[in-house]
Amino acid sequence: MAASAGFRPRGPQRPDPAAAPPEIRPWVTLMRRVHDELYEGLDPAERPTVTALAEAAHCSRSYVSESFSGKRPPSLSPFLSMVTALGGDPAEWEPRWHRAVAERESAVEAGAGPAVGEEESLPPLPGVEDADADGSPEPAADAPPSAAGPAPDIRRYPVRRLLRNAVAWVVMAFTWPARTRRDRQAGRLRRKLVKQVRNRTADELARAEAHHYLQPRFAVLTTRREEYAGRGRRDRRARRSEPVPVATRVTSIRALYEETDDLVVLGKPGMGKTTQLARLAHRLAVEELDGGADGEPLRVPVYLRLDTYRGEPLEEWLAEAIVRQYSDVSRLLVRTWLSEHRLLPVLDGLDEVPEGDRSKCVAELRRLRRACPGMAVGCRTDEADLRRLAFALRSRHYVEIQPPGRQDVQDFLAADREALADVHAALEEDADLWPLLQSPMMLGFIRVTYRNRPATDLRRPGSLAERRGRIFDAYVGECLRRERPRPDGAPERTLTWLTWLARTLTERGEHVLYLDRLDLGWLSRTEQMLPRIVPNLAMSVCALGLPVLWVAAAVRAGVVHTSVSGAAALAATMAVTCAVTAYKSEKRAMEAGGDDGEDGGGRRRGALVGPVAATGPLMVLMVYWLVYVAHVDLLAPGAVVVALAYMWVAATQMEASFTDVFDPVEQMRWTWRRSERMIYSKAKFHIVRGALSLFMWIAIEFLLGYVVHLLCPEPSWIGPAAAALLGLVYIVGNQFEPSLQDRRPRPNEGVRRTVRFSLVHGFAGLAVGALGLIVLIGLAVPGHDLRRAGFVAALLGLLFAVVRGFRFGGLAVLRHWTIRAILAYRGHTPYRYRRFLHTAEERVLLFRTDSGFFFPHRLLQLHLDTQVERLLPRVTPGPAVPAARGRT
Repeated sequence: MAASAGFRPRGPQRPDPAAAPPEIRPWVTLMRRVHDELYEGLDPAERPTVTALAEAAHCSRSYVSESFSGKRPPSLSPFLSMVTALGGDPAEWEPRWHRAVAERESAVEAGAGPAVGEEESLPPLPGVEDADADGSPEPAADAPPSAAGPAPDIRRYPVRRLLRNAVAWVVMAFTWPARTRRDRQAGRLRRKLVKQVRNRTADELARAEAHHYLQPRFAVLTTRREEYAGRGRRDRRARRSEPVPVATRVTSIRALYEETDDLVVLGKPGMGKTTQLARLAHRLAVEELDGGADGEPLRVPVYLRLDTYRGEPLEEWLAEAIVRQYSDVSRLLVRTWLSEHRLLPVLDGLDEVPEGDRSKCVAELRRLRRACPGMAVGCRTDEADLRRLAFALRSRHYVEIQPPGRQDVQDFLAADREALADVHAALEEDADLWPLLQSPMMLGFIRVTYRNRPATDLRRPGSLAERRGRIFDAYVGECLRRERPRPDGAPERTLTWLTWLARTLTERGEHVLYLDRLDLGWLSRTEQMLPRIVPNLAMSVCALGLPVLWVAAAVRAGVVHTSVSGAAALAATMAVTCAVTAYKSEKRAMEAGGDDGEDGGGRRRGALVGPVAATGPLMVLMVYWLVYVAHVDLLAPGAVVVALAYMWVAATQMEASFTDVFDPVEQMRWTWRRSERMIYSKAKFHIVRGALSLFMWIAIEFLLGYVVHLLCPEPSWIGPAAAALLGLVYIVGNQFEPSLQDRRPRPNEGVRRTVRFSLVHGFAGLAVGALGLIVLIGLAVPGHDLRRAGFVAALLGLLFAVVRGFRFGGLAVLRHWTIRAILAYRGHTPYRYRRFLHTAEERVLLFRTDSGFFFPHRLLQLHLDTQVERLLPRVTPGPAVPAARGRT
């Protein structure tokens, strides 16, 4: 008869090792000690329920329940989380967990049960039993031994196990040197990255604390949920209560992080969250460099900003962000560190993630926390939604940066008492200024603005927001009047360029300007037309102009007899056709509504759409004009050479649509299998790609065969041989794969490298193509006139140089400078933009990091996100001068 239902405790069940199977008895014994020493040691009112314990340990309710009931051996990380939630010391209980592992393995050696980790295997399907080799089902673990038959041999196959161990030892002995070298190299790479983190955060701290170090004040956020953890569902109000800040005397962010290795730093704008996170990353990096085993760091702290996150898996974003911001690190290495639990991410700017991706980012951060030995996240809390976003992380430790005290502000002003005497006097006259000055960010702006000058703006009445805006205005005006490098003679132009930069960065959701990364997104849709057309139009003009010049030189030398004017007329007609076709193609793509020129299939419809695919009526009109108006003989040698040369270059342009030829070429490698853009379905892609390669070969064969036959008709095999040679050189050169170098030491370094690679590839193509053809023709016809061979080599070598140069960097450089010219023509930027950015850095209007520029603080960027007509009267008192478009 079943017992009557009575009261059952809501807390975790007390395990019974005697009733547990032998294979999991060590785990049950361990969990019983946890129950007796930690759970029973709490006051009855403070003992958490299974649900509350699961929530505090970041585990599921079933996981906690099965761990205490003996059904599931807990893993190390959840076990330590449960110990911490019950008030235990993880350092004390971790050795006990390892002893349980050792006892479990000893039991396995004795044949008591499966090895550690087999508890996670899939359960058998209903009705399916494990069977021996003879097909008979295995007896249950708790079944009595059968009286019939011999006892099963526990240690079976000793010879096989001996051989397996011997082979394993031999393999380990042979691979030990390689594994040692690999481990040393991995340690050196970890040390190199940690040094970069240390140096970068040291620069951040030096810039933030150049004048005076403000001792931070922290408050630990605690919830009332802990007080009511044992009451279950009875007090829903306590579960929904807001966390309460409790002041702490700890002033070290490292000490706060050390308590749980899981920290969320909160604070209002300007309280120094970025500085404190940089200090934490710097301290972690220094500790790893000083205390790593064998001189190599075991863990890798990294300092990153989350503003570039766009909803992808966080492991992929981490790999991309680390490779982009730190040198000599590969994506595979970052993923390896994640799998080995070595990465310590310190992430700032959770509030700067786009609003649509914030929930995804929080979920990814919670998942990433399980793969990292520690993590710290920063988020501002001036809005209720951001505060809820931060608490959705469910971190173990929340701290909030408190405003500096009045004594801290006094100490800051006293560090430069004479220069800031008027600020001190204004503060004594008006007590309402205290909330405005109780911010490290505002103190820094006030020091630069009112040093050795009257603080008149501080005495003007108004709200805190109005006074903060006046301080920013005075800061910008003081920076423009600085003697170093020199006072700005045209502040209206500078403000025009700064406000446009702040407005554009805010619209794009960015905070750093990389000059060599300007793309079409910095232009309006109508302004994007010209940068799409100009690069390929310039390539087409070069491809058409070179054959015309070659024909003129060959006619003058007497090696070819043809009409130069006819070749020039054909080249001009094809150039017009190319321009019209490119314009129509881009206009059609923009009307389709694709972003940045991408159509619905994901293909980037740039000006690479083949100029040879001219519209029918236009082509017919051009042919009619050539034949019946200009009287051009289309079968003359000059016209044929121009047409064949352009056919080769046009095929190259269409082939380039499979790669990112408009991206800067900052580094390059040769590979057997170059990655290409899949702009069609997989089956159609191979068909189109094969047809395009065939068309390329036909173009090369026709051009080489015709030119060689025209100038060197004997022997007959020289044309196909030259075509094969140049085709081979083309294939080898086409396997170079350009890529971006995300960490660049100087501004605009990417464009410099792109120009360098373009010239190197162009001249290399000229040398290889020309010299190869001269040698081939000279060896084939020893007594032949080398002038003709030189003309053959000159034409084909120059065309090869044009193709390689434009393909590997030339198109990207032309697009970059076209974008720069449009921005300068519209008055958004100066023509010499790099000089202006350096000058703004000297005036402390911008800061620089490697090749990027950013505003000193996000609030200043938002303040400058306005129209220059409204800002100019506030920054430069007096009659406002209309903003003029000028050069600098």
